[in-house]
Amino acid sequence: MWLTVIGTLGILFLPLMVGGIIAELGFSELQAGYVAAAEMAGVAIASGLGVFWVRRVNWVKIATLSTVAFIAANWISTGIDAYWAMLVARFCVGLASGALLAIGMACQSDSKNADRIFGYWVACQMTVSSVGYLLLPSVRATWGIDGFLFALIAVGATAFISIVFLPKRGLHRTASSGSQRATLLTNITALFGALLFFMAQGGLWAFLERLGLSSSLSTTEIGFALAISSYCGIAGGLAKNWLVDAAGTLSPFVLVIVGELFMLVLFAVDPGNVLFAVAVCLLQFFWAMGMASFLSAFNLVDQSGALVLLLMSVAKVGYSLGPAMMGWLIVDDDYSNVLLASGVLVVIGFLTTTILIRIKLKSVDAYARP
Repeated sequence: MWLTVIGTLGILFLPLMVGGIIAELGFSELQAGYVAAAEMAGVAIASGLGVFWVRRVNWVKIATLSTVAFIAANWISTGIDAYWAMLVARFCVGLASGALLAIGMACQSDSKNADRIFGYWVACQMTVSSVGYLLLPSVRATWGIDGFLFALIAVGATAFISIVFLPKRGLHRTASSGSQRATLLTNITALFGALLFFMAQGGLWAFLERLGLSSSLSTTEIGFALAISSYCGIAGGLAKNWLVDAAGTLSPFVLVIVGELFMLVLFAVDPGNVLFAVAVCLLQFFWAMGMASFLSAFNLVDQSGALVLLLMSVAKVGYSLGPAMMGWLIVDDDYSNVLLASGVLVVIGFLTTTILIRIKLKSVDAYARP
């Protein structure tokens, strides 16, 4: 779990890095956006291609090399003030992060308790995010963007501790024959449903501050809502495990649809400080529950483990496409279309994936009976 968290550090704290290179290095918003996109592209490429390489290599060696590359690329970034050099350096950070992410997710997927571990990982990731956003802004304010990057280096170095306990290779997992085999079309459709969900989350998250300002909230009130919402994300990752135990595998999917729609209604009623904070907390809660639910369900129905790796790449693509799409829907500081589009994406995405998962689970049950 910790190795996987290290693989997501750059993404977790990307807003702090983007703000730093704009304020200190004089990059334009467009240039900073391209730098952020380059890092996310590196993560998506390395983790997505993990479908082909992650079960063919020595995990300890690749994880060690990736951790060294993560540290080196971040260290090189501290001495850069040119746009193209920073673009290349952050892309390298993304590649290293994506490799760690792929190995970490494959290792979790191979566990006998993968369903629970995915929920714990999401909660662990949200915990790191909560602590980081309490401490790292002051680090950047005191020592600048270089201090922030050295903080990432220090945390990234702890990956070596995880590598000590890492198996050299993963399990050789292939999809079973017969009715259990996940067809290519079904897998693509399931991933497309997940893509729509992550587009909705990323698009809404990107404009959350602007949404609060349009409701006449102060930046202090918005900041308070964002600060406490991370803790709700921790609860969301854990609550998924409890809900599965109580009501079955598909129950978190149903709750996420209902909860997200209720959250969007709260945003739409021109919320005050309290309702806005509640809505932001619900966003984080169901975002984390949705991620953990997708991971567990995809690992259950795809015995090769490939869908879990592809899901992480799809999530990064969704987080990139969402803000771009939502930006086109904002008219004269009116975010009604953004909220409506988010609701449509969540419903279609989750219903699509839920129906497919239900069909595949029935096939697995039928095949398992003598």
